[in-house]
Amino acid sequence: MKKIVLTLLSALFVMGVSAQENDGIVYPNTFYGSLNAGASLFAHDGESSFGAPSIGLTGGVWLAEPLAIQLDVNGIMNDGNTFVTAGADFKWDVNSTFFHLYNKNFLYPVPFYVMLGMGGMWVMGDNVSSDEASTKDNSFYMAMGLQAPMRINNYMDIFLQYKCFFLPQGFMSYNGDNFIHNFGIGINLRQGSDPFHRRTVHYTRSRGEDWFFALGIGPNYSAFDIFTNENRGGLSMLGWAPEIMAGRNFSNFWSVRFVLNGLTAHEQYDTVQQAPSKDYRYTFLHADVMLNVSQLMMRGRGVKFNLLPYIGAGPVWRYDHPRFDIAANFGMMFRYYLGRKSDIYMDLRYVMVAPGVGGGTGPSGHFFGVGLPSLTVGYVHNFGHNSTRYRIPLYEVR
Repeated sequence: MKKIVLTLLSALFVMGVSAQENDGIVYPNTFYGSLNAGASLFAHDGESSFGAPSIGLTGGVWLAEPLAIQLDVNGIMNDGNTFVTAGADFKWDVNSTFFHLYNKNFLYPVPFYVMLGMGGMWVMGDNVSSDEASTKDNSFYMAMGLQAPMRINNYMDIFLQYKCFFLPQGFMSYNGDNFIHNFGIGINLRQGSDPFHRRTVHYTRSRGEDWFFALGIGPNYSAFDIFTNENRGGLSMLGWAPEIMAGRNFSNFWSVRFVLNGLTAHEQYDTVQQAPSKDYRYTFLHADVMLNVSQLMMRGRGVKFNLLPYIGAGPVWRYDHPRFDIAANFGMMFRYYLGRKSDIYMDLRYVMVAPGVGGGTGPSGHFFGVGLPSLTVGYVHNFGHNSTRYRIPLYEVR
């Protein structure tokens, strides 16, 4: 089993690792794979049901000492249905970031990892409506969880895990808040014998280093089949999306940020009224993983212009008819170094929202045709001494 899991993980990342081992993007021997089993509690419309079993398979890699990214698939049996999920998670070693308290056997204190992820869920079973399965019984989800591991030997851990899947209102025709609480125990196989050597070149060294905070504002555009719709609405579909951002540079190459943004948007353009169908207010809270392409290409010190593509997800709220849903986003952040503490940035982003948030689908009827592209500019303030090397100007490098 160990060889099979690690072979699959290596295949997933082989293209990147072949060029990255000497660059510090992914440090050697940091891949892992795990298998877990347990039970679940499905909460919906003020009711709940208990189900078993649930089974999950995960593969991941540590990007920096406290940060990993992993892919997982799960099968959860509950309420006469089988819920199948596929997604990606950030896994954050909180102890490594803030406390640095370890024992060689993981006995005291027990380390714990915080997980945050997003993916898709498909439902199969007796309660599935075949006529509406594509819109109500299949959905995006957001997940949060905790994992507490304990070492068995140099290459193996056992762990306890809790993971909550947040599902949109309207999922399976349930109009209230919908959650699947998943509890399990698992076994983790590590490629390297020492998980605390999972560090990249010039990784963040101190708990107080490399954090940043930002404020920005810019326009968004309410898009419905933006490339094929002949009646997109022009300037009448513009809105505003101010944002607050907080994040951390975990190494020269990898950063994670949390962003709260959004304000105004519009439903689909009405060609008869020559105006958007309706204006609404919304908020989007998302977590993004970012790769510094400039540092990767230049391999220099004191890089002033930084190009960071990213992908992320999170919950979105609409306020006029209160609705909670999940949205995915991707984009490109341009970050220009002004000084040791200050940057300016421009962020080109596309947010894919559910038709229930956007007010319906576009002419194609596809759920993925509803989006909120935006262009934001703002200011970044950096905290600490910025121990990741790319933040240090040439004249300050020793």
